[in-house]
Amino acid sequence: MPRTGQLVHDAQARVGDRLAWARVVRAKEIAAAGKVLAEPATYGVVITGDASFGKSAVASALLNDLEGAVHTVRLRSTIVGTETPYGALAVLLARLPEDAQDDPGTIMRGILQLLAADAGSRPAVLSLETSNNLDELSTATLVNVMVTGTAKLVIVADRASDLPADFHWMLAEERLQEVPLAALEPEEMVRGLRELLGGIVPQTVGLQLHAMSRGNPQVALLAVSELLQRETLTVSAGVWMLDAGADLSGIRQIDDLVRARIERQPAGVQVIIEALACARRIPLALLAAVFPHEDLAQMEREGLITLEDGGRHSVSLTDPLLGDVVRGWLSVPRRRELRALLMGDGEPPLEVMTTLELLGLAAWSRECHATLPASHAIAAATASLRLHDADFALECLDGVERDPHTWPTVQRLRARALLGLQLPHQALACLEQVSKADLEAQSPSAVAEFVATRAEAMRWLPDKDDEARALLEDARGELLMRAGTGAVPEAEHRNAAARLDLAEFEHSAFVGDFRRIIDRLEAMVDEGGGVDEEIRLRTACILMEARTVLGREQDGLALMHEIAAQMSQRHGSHHVRQAFASRAFTVLLYNGHWRQSLALLKGTPQWSLERLRTNGASVELAVGLAYVYAGRGRDALGPLLAATALLENNPAVSALGPAYAATAFAFAQTGDAASARMWLDRLEGWSGASSYQTRSYIEFCSDMARRWIGDPHAAARLIASARGDIAHGRWAQAGIKLVGATVEGHSEDLRLLEEVCGHRQGQLAELGGLLARGTRTGSLEDLIAAADLAAGLELDALESRCAAVALDRAREAGDAMMVRLMQARLDALAGRVPVLPVAPSHAPPVLTQREREVAALAATGTSNRRIAEDLGLSVRTVEGHLYQVFAKLSVSTRSELAGLV
Repeated sequence: MPRTGQLVHDAQARVGDRLAWARVVRAKEIAAAGKVLAEPATYGVVITGDASFGKSAVASALLNDLEGAVHTVRLRSTIVGTETPYGALAVLLARLPEDAQDDPGTIMRGILQLLAADAGSRPAVLSLETSNNLDELSTATLVNVMVTGTAKLVIVADRASDLPADFHWMLAEERLQEVPLAALEPEEMVRGLRELLGGIVPQTVGLQLHAMSRGNPQVALLAVSELLQRETLTVSAGVWMLDAGADLSGIRQIDDLVRARIERQPAGVQVIIEALACARRIPLALLAAVFPHEDLAQMEREGLITLEDGGRHSVSLTDPLLGDVVRGWLSVPRRRELRALLMGDGEPPLEVMTTLELLGLAAWSRECHATLPASHAIAAATASLRLHDADFALECLDGVERDPHTWPTVQRLRARALLGLQLPHQALACLEQVSKADLEAQSPSAVAEFVATRAEAMRWLPDKDDEARALLEDARGELLMRAGTGAVPEAEHRNAAARLDLAEFEHSAFVGDFRRIIDRLEAMVDEGGGVDEEIRLRTACILMEARTVLGREQDGLALMHEIAAQMSQRHGSHHVRQAFASRAFTVLLYNGHWRQSLALLKGTPQWSLERLRTNGASVELAVGLAYVYAGRGRDALGPLLAATALLENNPAVSALGPAYAATAFAFAQTGDAASARMWLDRLEGWSGASSYQTRSYIEFCSDMARRWIGDPHAAARLIASARGDIAHGRWAQAGIKLVGATVEGHSEDLRLLEEVCGHRQGQLAELGGLLARGTRTGSLEDLIAAADLAAGLELDALESRCAAVALDRAREAGDAMMVRLMQARLDALAGRVPVLPVAPSHAPPVLTQREREVAALAATGTSNRRIAEDLGLSVRTVEGHLYQVFAKLSVSTRSELAGLV
């Protein structure tokens, strides 16, 4: 890994090369354009897209790639327009002799001859960037150039419809073909930034830059350049990080791009752009009541605004970046002036506003230093929390005065925001400002929600477990007393009681006490009892995890699929989606479906900028955990190093402990014992509140890392931890720990693993049982079946362990064929498992890479001469390699190699 200073220096050098950046992020479009030019029947290609999408850079990169094999001419003219004859062809016209400029026909022939002479025997390509202002004579000449086959054109235009009418038939007949440039997809941006910056670019950082630039590659390049200069994009231990407050405000080149677009517009349109920049989204009726219809129609024709047809015809700027930049120009008085122009002295009623309109109004009010009515502030804060923007939720509630009717709700929302920022002490302090008298005026459901939030804050604080349980019991008792008075409707009582039950379930899951609640979970999910659908689904999410942890992995997996189907039909609230994602990850991982757990995390690119900043590091960690649990330490290191760097930058996050432990395990799996010890030392210096599941990740990964690097006490700690899980009925976690602990285990430990697997379901349970019995009894059949199961789950480390034990047993039994098969299996795994969890006794030397290549070809019946030709070797060298292969694998014919290599 290059040193920090070198990484920054190299990145600063690369951000200045816009053509290299275009080749990285627009490689697909450049290849498509090149393919069009290579087709004999085409006249050229039209590169279209937004004015700031880097069309010129794409055209230049394309022409640079063609130079040498193709004669290229860049038509550049600063004096162009429909009134300037041959304006776009000035560079060619200037080279014609005077007697070749007498009339249009002479000029046309002269240009054709000049191009043919310059090109010689090569094809010719012209690039044109002034297509929307072509005069008639330039248009006629270029049409002739294309039709006669003298040259092909690479044309840059915002839209294909901007081209002169004479070009339209060529587009219709696909003689000219369009290559459109769109905003980059999140994954494309991340890949491009990784090549641009070098080092480790966390997916979280790449996605934040994508969100900030709105997928515009030119804006992203300018942003990276400026953020490097500001030192808000920095490197720590080879990992790139963005400061929490990093933004694109004040970047001159981006401002210039936006100004160039806006200054072309009439004054009336510019005012509408300013108003929409402030409002973000607003009903068309309100906009049309203030601004001329002609200006709005023009903006729609030019693609400046987008009309969302949701019954209200809500309007927003098509390019959100336009709004981001324009807001940065406007003074507070100007913002207030625009707000008064659109809204007068008051705010629209909540019932007529969409969520995005409400959030836009809240942001606009904050920017104007205006105070929202309490009802609007509460609604905006609630919406912000749904979108994982805890900071903005707190801003919305700032300044809301104490009112007995709304105060409990305001403080609960503040507490929820603070919990989202992992500040439980502050959250609890907010809730303690609500008196018992304040709560008595609230509905039972509101009180239950308040109590649930308080219980959640308590569970993140030390020694609050009993207090949290008592709080929930007291709340349940008070609810029963209120119900006994007859003042509470039955449906209201039922939902409030269910919300308190859900809070208790969440608390028990947090401490790992699933056995205590499993029967009640099953009853609530099966019966429903008329409770709120969201509460039922969140309860079902806890149930799928409980089933899995308690050894019913297949039942948990089946329920996970049921919940996913219900969510796809009803879309699910953000609470349900969040609960499902976190608990489904555990279900998949404990079923051995680590690839599906990675697929579950692929929704991250659609996250908002605020959610990426808050939760992105946890996703990097989850990716790394999936890889280390699969035994793929090399794949895990990138996301884990990214996660640790991001989490160290935010010490309030409780995920740092598992990040340290998993990173140590990943390094151990790659054979880097020194680095594994370094990360274990970091773990020793860390402390923090965490759930049972988090502590389980820490214990398993740290002890497995220690066992992998030779700690003689690590296996005993894993077994002791597994016995603790057994005592609480957590069979799945016990089984996973025992598989790790019994690599060189005694017979009684292997029997314990068999017993535990008997209490479990699914392929991992079957694999563990076969491995334990095969190791204990020497059964080759069991060991090979276990290896096959591991291979099907792509658990390479476990497969290699099964194969290594089977190899020793086959050698002890004198089974030469099985020895060869297991050795070949280990050879095939060698490239994917740097350090075998179990080394076979007296293992024969493995094949070299060249021997493996020769053997693979020989196994298919390829002759020695053909092998020599394919690999660039002499026949004698091939014969020597085959001699070594036959000796190492104890075979004497080519046919015996099949299945061994």
